[in-house]
Amino acid sequence: MKKGDWFLMGGVALLAAASLVFWALTRQEGAWVRVEVNGQETASYPLSEDRTVEIEGANGGRNRLEIRDGEAWMAEASCPDQLCVHQPAIRYHGQTIVCLPHRVSVTIEGGEEAPLDGVSG
Repeated sequence: MKKGDWFLMGGVALLAAASLVFWALTRQEGAWVRVEVNGQETASYPLSEDRTVEIEGANGGRNRLEIRDGEAWMAEASCPDQLCVHQPAIRYHGQTIVCLPHRVSVTIEGGEEAPLDGVSG
């Protein structure tokens, strides 16, 4: 390898490290869990209140969402691959868990106030 190759690799590594530091310093704790089924919002729950939620997904599928200690995770699913169940807990704005067979997505939203619904928005 030539000297220029080493400088290029070092620059890329430095840029990657700077990006990780920026992301870690600017990520925002979430306040709400938004549940969507088949692209339609079905519910929204505060991360500050512990609860268990049963979600009816597409094609008769069922998922169980757990919200505890400011985190949310998919505890159970009736889908065959169980990929959503193996995803880690989410807590930061923008993080998502998706169950493709049931067309369910769970997304963390930031902010301190309740999201607007169809009546108040």
